[in-house]
Amino acid sequence: MKKLFLTLVLAFVGIFSANAQLWMGGSVGAGIIKDYTTFTIAPEVGYSFSGTPLTIAAEVDYTFEKYKDMDAEHELILKPYLRCNLMTIEKFGVFMDLTGDFGVVNNKSYAISLRPGVAWMATEHWTAAFRFAFAQYDHGMYHPENGFYLDCATVAPQFGLYYNF
Repeated sequence: MKKLFLTLVLAFVGIFSANAQLWMGGSVGAGIIKDYTTFTIAPEVGYSFSGTPLTIAAEVDYTFEKYKDMDAEHELILKPYLRCNLMTIEKFGVFMDLTGDFGVVNNKSYAISLRPGVAWMATEHWTAAFRFAFAQYDHGMYHPENGFYLDCATVAPQFGLYYNF
């Protein structure tokens, strides 16, 4: 049974990676301010549909946060998203992600965001991307009050590195 499962997984990866459409990567982040420390690791996997500007992907964020006089908090967030590549000029691209953030531990919290970004296709296989939150509906995920938020998070943007198969 294990051999059959492994064979199916390898066949699936082979089919999707045949045209360099499957990619993997992620981002890491850390921040230390006077009374606050945070660390995030966010692996990602995605699939680009050939002949269209669309990509589907999923990210899993693990975040550790510690305020000086409080206990440390650990957060696990599942972030599936749909990306639309808006424009490509030589090795640079502009895209918009429609993202759903779902708390794994607290499954009643969620957020839906539009995240613009810029990608640099350094080589045939390596891409770097820069994203930040733009507009978001938050239901207890990041803010105590439910509602719409406009947040150009230039203070804490997300930088990722991806390998295209």
